[in-house]
Amino acid sequence: MDLKQRAITQQFTVELVRAMPQLSIPQAVSAAMQLADSMDLPRVRDFGALVGLVNGLQLRPAAEWEAFGYEPTERAVAVRLEVPHEAAAPTPGKEHLPERAWDGRIRFEDHYLSVHTRRVHPPGMHLCDYRDAVGGWRKRLGYVTEPTLAYAEFTSAAAEKKMPMRRVEMLGNLWKIGAVATWEKDWEGETSWCYVDQRPSPGESPDPMLNDSDAWYRLRINPDVGRDVIVEIARCLAEIHLGYVEKLWGPTVEGGTQRGPESEAAAYIALERLWIPQRSRRTDWYHRYVAGEPMPNQFRWSEVFRAAEAVEDLLRGDTAPVTA
Repeated sequence: MDLKQRAITQQFTVELVRAMPQLSIPQAVSAAMQLADSMDLPRVRDFGALVGLVNGLQLRPAAEWEAFGYEPTERAVAVRLEVPHEAAAPTPGKEHLPERAWDGRIRFEDHYLSVHTRRVHPPGMHLCDYRDAVGGWRKRLGYVTEPTLAYAEFTSAAAEKKMPMRRVEMLGNLWKIGAVATWEKDWEGETSWCYVDQRPSPGESPDPMLNDSDAWYRLRINPDVGRDVIVEIARCLAEIHLGYVEKLWGPTVEGGTQRGPESEAAAYIALERLWIPQRSRRTDWYHRYVAGEPMPNQFRWSEVFRAAEAVEDLLRGDTAPVTA
């Protein structure tokens, strides 16, 4: 694959991941890889046309198509995606016992694009609007998120207006990794800084009432970022999962050599899936990406997608507190 083809394939993958929050990031990456060859990407004129192409795709599970009276056409090719494993439901009457572990079996589910299906009989219900369904997934907050006003004043001070409560609640999940975001007015020339402030003891978990005096991580944000405050926080979180800031729980992560570009890319992916506006002030990485310039060989797309998934899961509220 030549450099130009590789760059547009990377763009297609990133934009499909951003456009399909109903899929997990690993699922969306897999879908993009399976669909790329059939999209005739070299004929796409520019980045805007690519985004339009991706936004026009409707990918649904085969079971959903069937339930609403559709079937694959003869020339349809299934997009086969691994089903994320979940803990098995407890046996009735034994809910107090620990959850049963994953049985280790990998399961797959076929998906089809709308252009590869046809209606064969009238359904009992109309197929729900795809954009509405995707929007619902994008706006969803996880079951582990609880309403909190801890960051209401913080975010309002940034944009000089009240931010949507949904975003305030997202920031209320930062304590789960021992992180606290604060304003930094003394340092100039940077938009944010993320570093380890206090090291937890082995087996320790962060306290929900965590503050800047006992935080594991300090995310120090320059007030000049304005409404981009959550973008900066997401970028700081990505630095932890990319190995540029020490990860204080779980497996060790090795950093690379593309700290700024990789963390910016991870935030760009995660925030669109979370229904948060992208950065208002474009970065060098963004301009290169939109222009279709190949990323340096040292740029780690696989790590970027993993970091984006971790940032999304934390801010959405799909994770429990970590343990050092």
